[in-house]
Amino acid sequence: MPRSHVRRSCAALSLFVVLLLLGGGPSSAQAAPAPITPFLDGVLGSVDDYWHETQAAAGRPAPSVLHSWVVPGAQVDSACGVPAGDDAAFYCPVDDTIYVGQAFASALYDGVFEGLPGQKAGYGKAAGDFAVAYVVAHEYAHNVQEEAGLLAGRTRALPTELNADCLAGTWARWEYGKGKLTDADVQEALDAALAVGDFDYFNPQHHGTPKERHDALQTGMQSTSTSACDQYLQR
Repeated sequence: MPRSHVRRSCAALSLFVVLLLLGGGPSSAQAAPAPITPFLDGVLGSVDDYWHETQAAAGRPAPSVLHSWVVPGAQVDSACGVPAGDDAAFYCPVDDTIYVGQAFASALYDGVFEGLPGQKAGYGKAAGDFAVAYVVAHEYAHNVQEEAGLLAGRTRALPTELNADCLAGTWARWEYGKGKLTDADVQEALDAALAVGDFDYFNPQHHGTPKERHDALQTGMQSTSTSACDQYLQR
């Protein structure tokens, strides 16, 4: 893969591609578990189960992806040429790895993660356990896109970012159907989607406005098939 494509892919596949600032905002009622890695492992396991079931039902190969929960204060190299620090949240298609910083996940869980463009503009709030789960499900969706050959050659992030939001929503619906989610969990994810929306319309790495991110996630939550998410790939 050409180096320019590697850089573009990594930038496009980071959920929080703009201003990630750990602030001192109010905490949520429930603090993040310490360590947070068992929680992240549990979410990843659930998302993985969903995609194994979904792909098998469609006659497609089982997905496979690596992950790295970056420890606080650490930085690891990714094959995309972008280092993953403890505030990381991205999927690298070159080494097929989801990178999420433990400090980032804990701050998001606790509701003290600030500086997101949508949230700064008054849209949503990135906080809570299912906000973190949304991040993991979104990044896993990029792996599904990569395995389907949907990432190569793209110059704009918007189609695959909204598609990944929608696909994350289909997993949330699956979890909800199993009685593992509450309405409050669903709202946490929708609020987080609003918070991460951006307004950098003319940047190729524009990921979608707050409303677009929210609506794509909600579309997945309300759908019975991942095919409902294909519409975003045409944008």
